[in-house]
Amino acid sequence: MLTSVTGFAIRRPRIVVVAWILALVAGFGIGIGVFGRLTGEISSGSGTESARGQDRIESTGPEQPAITAVVHGKPADDPAVLSEVDAALTDVRAIPGVVEVSPPQPSARTGEALIVSVSLRSEDETEAADAVAERLHEISAAEVAVSGGPLTEAEFGTQAQEDVQRAEMLTTPVVLVLLLLIFGGLIAAGLPLLIAIAGVGGTFGILYAFSEVTDVSVYAIQVTTMLAVGLGVDYALLMVNRFREERAIDPDVRAAATRTAASAGRTVFFAGLTVALALAGLVVFSDPFLRSMGFAGMAVVLVDMLAALTLLPALLVLLGRRIKPAKPQAAGGFFARVARGVQRRPLGTMLVTTAALLFVALPALDLRLGLGDPRMLPADAGTRQLYDALATHYPEETHLIRSRPSPPFPPPIPASPRYASGSLVWTASRGSRQYPSPPT
Repeated sequence: MLTSVTGFAIRRPRIVVVAWILALVAGFGIGIGVFGRLTGEISSGSGTESARGQDRIESTGPEQPAITAVVHGKPADDPAVLSEVDAALTDVRAIPGVVEVSPPQPSARTGEALIVSVSLRSEDETEAADAVAERLHEISAAEVAVSGGPLTEAEFGTQAQEDVQRAEMLTTPVVLVLLLLIFGGLIAAGLPLLIAIAGVGGTFGILYAFSEVTDVSVYAIQVTTMLAVGLGVDYALLMVNRFREERAIDPDVRAAATRTAASAGRTVFFAGLTVALALAGLVVFSDPFLRSMGFAGMAVVLVDMLAALTLLPALLVLLGRRIKPAKPQAAGGFFARVARGVQRRPLGTMLVTTAALLFVALPALDLRLGLGDPRMLPADAGTRQLYDALATHYPEETHLIRSRPSPPFPPPIPASPRYASGSLVWTASRGSRQYPSPPT
């Protein structure tokens, strides 16, 4: 089968190249839509007590999306703040798609913040969330942090897309320079990058298809680009280097490409299958984070492998005459000397290598594992600002920032709200601090 696949690419290189161009146009054109469908949720793990509790909650009915707002920076009993918050919440209740607005609760920790939760209808959540956030940000008497629900999902998706673009802008020139130093020619150096780009585009399309039937974690994008570039360059380096060696023996391009596919191509095939099968173990998990890692990893490995076994041989046939044959290597090269030294002193080499590995692994003794949280986002992101405000004024409520918080949250302070003429009147107290009602 492998011989048939690579043989077709060598016999019909233009057809293969055109097919890959169409696939990449579809992958980047349609697959880029996966960024709007990413989820930042990471479950507690199936079988855990918290997971069982979450299952019981979900069994009671569908979970309503909600956003959370914290008005902070001024005392919670400031008349100007209370007046603006009261007016804003009155307007928020009139926004289409808003189901419920919780009474603002002062911070028992600092007394300089008010927290509000706004429940939304699922079918109108995006438009309603944007409208609510826009109205609450109009409060000028204090600072306002608003996020959660669809706002948080959008920010994580946008940040993932920006991270991918930034990573590509930083790594692509560095990789290209290194490949130029290795191959000494622009065409030979560019082929590994083309395979990496093919891997990214193809995997975006596959992840978009996955998003139609299951959740795709925002972290799957980082895994995709990381593996696509690493494996694409790795596979193409092996193939192109072997092609140059074969051309040094026989200058015929097609014959050299055939021998390259039969030798290095087989290595790429079995290496790709091994990695893909290893990553397939993650697919069995119910958590979208782990499942997405498995799907994304398998997809990118298989796409990179397919590109290396079809697109790359086709490009070698079309461009191979412009790739310089490898220069004859002396028998006593650097790696040959290293190998001979290791064979002469195996015990010493093992001890030195083990000591070096242990030294590198020492920081793992202080390793602290944890789930991702909004601190991963830039300081100017709404979700990050809300997290920081909650950590300062409502540290017990930082759990509210996830993709879909459960509204309404338990009030941190006993409160007695009532509504009169569309205005909110409330009193709340804890300890010796008394919060007066805002004017009606």
